Order: sequence, then structure tokens, then C-alpha cells
Amino acid sequence: METLRAGVIGAGFIAVRGHIPGYRAAPGVEVVALCDVKEERARQVAQELGIPRAYGDYRQMLEEEKLDLVSICSPNAFHAQMTIDALEAGAHVLCEKPMALTFADAQAMVETSRRVGRTLTVGFHMRYGPVMQAAKSLIASGRLGEIYYAKANLWRRAGIPGYGSWFTNKDLAGGGAMMDIGCHMLDLSLWLLGHPQPRTVSAMCYAKFGPRAKGLGSWGADHFPPGARFDVDDLTTTFVRLGEDLTLIVEVSWAGHMPNAHQLQILGSEGGLLYNPMLFGEEQPMRFLGEVSGELVEEPLGFSDDGKTAYQREISDWVTAIREGREPLVKPEEAAMVVQIIEAAYRSAATQKEVSLG
Repeated sequence: METLRAGVIGAGFIAVRGHIPGYRAAPGVEVVALCDVKEERARQVAQELGIPRAYGDYRQMLEEEKLDLVSICSPNAFHAQMTIDALEAGAHVLCEKPMALTFADAQAMVETSRRVGRTLTVGFHMRYGPVMQAAKSLIASGRLGEIYYAKANLWRRAGIPGYGSWFTNKDLAGGGAMMDIGCHMLDLSLWLLGHPQPRTVSAMCYAKFGPRAKGLGSWGADHFPPGARFDVDDLTTTFVRLGEDLTLIVEVSWAGHMPNAHQLQILGSEGGLLYNPMLFGEEQPMRFLGEVSGELVEEPLGFSDDGKTAYQREISDWVTAIREGREPLVKPEEAAMVVQIIEAAYRSAATQKEVSLG
């Protein structure tokens, strides 16, 4: 088996901590380089994780290392250009979510991948969770019947990441809660629903905690004192019309006076699915609700867990897809649809009008 050389761009992002073990769990992959604009941090993290070389300029890393695989774990604003540069340098690319700040940039990334014949995937690792895989199989079996409604929410009571860093800087992050965690919930919902075409988007954004330096979390590499820049959303609610007759609502919050929550509802004509680990527990977090012989039933959804992390499954699938010449689970066109909807959501919130996507 040919050894694939991997490099990671962005040492200050927590995804790096998942990507490195993910690569090392994939047979025939060697992580040879790490890059960060703060070169000293790159060197410290590289030493800590046992990576041979560190760089302060990703273009130099791409030129000198001749990489087969590249993970882009930089701030969101740099995803598109770094991905395009890595693809054109001959590497297959795993870009962290969100794929890009704009749909146009996401499309350019997809086009480049096709043109140079390299695989591009995006870090929506929630798809790889065993319970979500089981849910996808159940939906594919037709047991839910015609699906017509879905709702996803992810609430943090106090979880604003990296206050004052790029996370809360609109120029670098593109947005706040919706861009950061909303993209996960949107991708997960669209995947389970089969990616019907989005028709219209209506949204509202709020920033009630971040501007006061309230609701701060510990996540993120850099944190600044109160008064630092915060010009993104800390709560967004989005209403999406999909396909002919399907509604999706996505609600996400970094901070708010509500308990932490992580929930997904999917309603079909013959049955429904409810994911709620805080209600049902982590061991059986999803229930099927339906009717059997005229009786209403509520059943835990069974699934098998191989003990691997979502990052390990994600990277293993991507590397295997490259070796086998097939598409990975997360296709770049699907990730671009997430960007399209989020871009429309922010436009809708800014204009307080519904946005049509044709």
C-alpha cells in the first residue's frame, strides 16, 4: 500500500486535535507537516503531536512537502483559497466546515476539484455518528413514509467560542452561531432528508450576549478581555422550504437563557424520528415513533458503535474513497448547498425578507 503524505493547515483550531489521530488511525497515512500563521504555535503543536515539520506559510508547505492529503483547519475566510491552492498543488483536500463564506466560493472549490481530478470533502463529521448512520438507513427503508417536516436545534446556554478572536469577527468567520454550529445541523438534516433542492429561506439573527461579553465558553485557542470585537450572531433561527412540500427549521444558539439542548425531529406520514440525548440518554439517544397494527409505538433506534471517533471515521472514509476511486460520504456539492442556505439566511435576516433560491 502506497503511503500517503498528509499536512494540516491551522494549529490553533480544535479540529486539528481530531484530524491528527484520525489520520494516524487510517492505514498507510503519515502526517509530515503542520502549518499556522503563528509559526511558533505551529512548532509547539507539531512537537506536542510528534509531527516532523512546521511552517508559517502554507504555500511553502505545499511546495516543499509534495503532499497527497491536506486538511484545511484555518479560520473560515481562508478555506476557499487554501483549498483551491492545495488542490492545484496536487493534494486531495479535507476542508473543515463551513466550506466557504459564499456560495460562489464554494462552487469555485467544487469546480477546481473536478478540473484537477482531486477529491474534495468537508468536515461534517456528525454524519459519521453510528446513531445518525442508523437513522439514515431507517429513512432509506421507507419506514417513515413521505417525509414532510424536520426541525433541528443545537443550544448552548453559555458557549461563545474564542471571544474576540476570529470566531467573533465577521470578516474572518463570516457569521457566528449559524456559521459555526448551524452548518452542522443544516448538513445533518439535509443529508437525512436526501438533499432536496432548497426553494426559499427566511431567518432572523440575534446578538444579545456576545456584545456584552456574556455567555462565553472556554472553547477556542484565543480569548480576549471584555470589549473585544463581536459582530456576529449568537442565535439564529432559519426556516427553509425544500423540494415540493418539505419544511426544515434550524435553530442554533451560542448563548441564551435556555438549557443546553441538541435535538433533531423528522416527521413522515408513517413514522417519525426524535434525536434527543439529553432526554433519552447517550446510550439510546434516538427514538422511532409510529403505528403498528393500529397501536402507537415508540421504540429506541438500535445502532452499533465501533468505538472510533467521528473524526477517525470521517478521515478513514475519505482516504478509502481516494484509494478506491469513489466519492466520500460528504460530497462537496452537498457542502456547497449548506453554504448557499446559510448565505441566504444571513441575507434574509439583514433585509428581513424571504430569500428565493429559485
